[in-house]
Amino acid sequence: MQLKIVGLSVVALAASTFAALLHAAAPSQGLSVDIASPAVGSRAPWGSQVPYAVTVSYDGKSTKFGEIPSNQVVLRAVFAANADSAPAAGVLPDGVAEISRSNCSGCHDFAAASAGPSFAAIARRYAGKGGAAATLADHIRNGSHGAWGGGTMPPHPEISAAQATAIAQWIVSQAGSSSVQYAIGRTGTFRMNATGKPGPHAGTVLSAFYTGPLKPGDKRGPASGRNTLAVHGS
Repeated sequence: MQLKIVGLSVVALAASTFAALLHAAAPSQGLSVDIASPAVGSRAPWGSQVPYAVTVSYDGKSTKFGEIPSNQVVLRAVFAANADSAPAAGVLPDGVAEISRSNCSGCHDFAAASAGPSFAAIARRYAGKGGAAATLADHIRNGSHGAWGGGTMPPHPEISAAQATAIAQWIVSQAGSSSVQYAIGRTGTFRMNATGKPGPHAGTVLSAFYTGPLKPGDKRGPASGRNTLAVHGS
């Protein structure tokens, strides 16, 4: 009888252990960045505004369920004379990544006027001025008044000096480019801009990025999914 009791106890312990394993947290998932739309092989008229959607999944969370904030997704759209040989997504500039991690986009758009001037307009205002990046970095962290009419920019002490410098340097050096567009959010639009007269193979190359935090020990690297896609012009 004692042996039977011991045997039953072992079976019960094994069953409870197996049940615990079944209910344990699912293993963490790697980073996946996928341009869900437009579809592969899409065409769009030059000058048109085209909607996009990006799905990002990481560590068991996804933009599908609002678990990854929209501002942690960035889309870049670049004109390509030959979109048939679209390059890989490459690296997102540090300044753009820092913009997406901050609340800058709440008042500033990349190209259009919003509550504050666009980054493109700021780039044009400070083009060729000595110390422009340092001035802008100071405005970002400490705020400013009167730089754009009677408006006031509040201070952002939560942005470090290094982060403010990265944002300011990107604005001064690249924000004024008309051949590169950026959009923040898992959904949005981009414009089919052409440089000069586009040829039959010209298009817009889209690259999607995730700028959110990674777990300790994880490294930024190539993500799974289709994070580069070409839309041909028509």
